[in-house]
Amino acid sequence: MRTLTVPNFLTVLRILAVPIFIIFFRKNLQIATIIFFFAIITDVIDGVVARLSKSRTLLGSMLDPLADKLLIDTAFVLFALNNYIPDWISIVIISRDLLLIIGWLLTYILTANIKVEPSVFGKITNFFESTAVMILLLTAVFAKTYDLTIYLYLTVIMCIISLVDYSIKGIKKFG
Repeated sequence: MRTLTVPNFLTVLRILAVPIFIIFFRKNLQIATIIFFFAIITDVIDGVVARLSKSRTLLGSMLDPLADKLLIDTAFVLFALNNYIPDWISIVIISRDLLLIIGWLLTYILTANIKVEPSVFGKITNFFESTAVMILLLTAVFAKTYDLTIYLYLTVIMCIISLVDYSIKGIKKFG
């Protein structure tokens, strides 16, 4: 079975974009914004291509959420470190992702089930997180001061809802 499919290649590119995004975040926010935008576009494209070409792989099912978490968590850490957002928002988002990874590892250890199943709430959370990062980047690039508090709170609420949803599904696997 081929594991380096087009969707997997796009996912690897997204992972490789993370350190480049970090470098440009401090040096040139415009380029960092473009890098983030293209990384998010590759996420959409790899999902569409995988479904249409029926080229979903086990590797892709693991790498895709990892790439999302690396990119988005990195962006939120950078925003917190540079005082664009309160630290607690970054902490909630990263904590959720760490708990999901720990839950996946426990599930794998106890059941040998390696497959990652995204939920509707997880996809909505990813949308909120990605768009929040994009809005924050554009706001910083154009030196605008918009009150994004409500949108960031909605993002945090979706993080918590998706964590609860994944937790319930994980507990049911053992029940």
